Amino acid sequence: MIKTEIYDASKGIKRYILDNGLGMQAGFIQRGATITNINVPGRDGKSENVVIELKDYDEYVKNQSYIGVVPGRYANRIGGAKFTLDGQEYKLNPNDGPNSLHGGPQGFSVKEWNVKNMVDSDEPEITFEYVSPDGEENFPGTLTASITYKLTKNNELVMHYQAVTDKATPVNLTQHAYFNLSGDYKDTTIDKYAIMINADAITEVTDDCIPTGVILPVYDTDFDFRKFRRLKTIKNFNFDHNYVLNTKNGEMFLAAEAEDPVSGRILKIFTNYPGMQFYTGNWLDSTLTHKNGKQVCRQSACCFETQFFPDSPNKNQFPNAILRPGKSYNQKTIFKFEVENDNDRIFFPEI
Repeated sequence: MIKTEIYDASKGIKRYILDNGLGMQAGFIQRGATITNINVPGRDGKSENVVIELKDYDEYVKNQSYIGVVPGRYANRIGGAKFTLDGQEYKLNPNDGPNSLHGGPQGFSVKEWNVKNMVDSDEPEITFEYVSPDGEENFPGTLTASITYKLTKNNELVMHYQAVTDKATPVNLTQHAYFNLSGDYKDTTIDKYAIMINADAITEVTDDCIPTGVILPVYDTDFDFRKFRRLKTIKNFNFDHNYVLNTKNGEMFLAAEAEDPVSGRILKIFTNYPGMQFYTGNWLDSTLTHKNGKQVCRQSACCFETQFFPDSPNKNQFPNAILRPGKSYNQKTIFKFEVENDNDRIFFPEI
């Protein structure tokens, strides 16, 4: 089922809500094709929101942390805010020191995406589309990008990213939802969570998070999540790193998993992307207000940004993130939700 509600009457802002009829809902606004809420049941059977939802539309406009948005044209960072493509250098607008972050200061996250299509069924879906003109944020080519959100009967939120262009251009689209699995932001810490990431390596980065081009093994380091680890067992879990996923020929596979022992909620991330930025909300600084009135504080949520590698336009050894005319960008990610019952506590014998 799909329903539409007024989100901000003074500005004529609507929210679109998908409902699978089994206790799962997901809500969206057009600005940034933003996810405002994903409500799923916990161990107690109560359906609550497991992503950060800001107080109102004005908070989303104020949002500098990309909460819930689809960043673009190039999610993550491009070093020096420039790249060379087919012999021509393109200088972007820096917004992260000297670098370009998430497409620049006027990237896709602040744009009003059009509602292109809706399918009202027992597995409802909605498609948002944005046409980025040639030269926007100094990227080449007119790019038509879309994301389709679909809610399944298996409590999955499926995201299908598509794009076409009339000139060669870098493209990297992702979802920047901040997950707090406690439900309605009751618990503002994530240190109890157990995390698994299906990756043997990360991309080494400089102090300003630009990849050096070196692929570093995670074995026996703080970056090693090949087996479940509780964040609280890591002294300083300041993660904002791209993981080189153990993908199989671009097929969909389980990339990561997060488990909250208190609510019993389990999040599984499936994707066909080659990388995933794992971010623990280190830069959340209490300047934004949650819907429940609390300030959105540091490390109170985490992101699983499936993607191409950061700075790929400047690293020929990285997976190719250049889209050319006549080709289509076609990537998928699934957020799947499950519940761990009290009698099935595999990862958390104690809280």
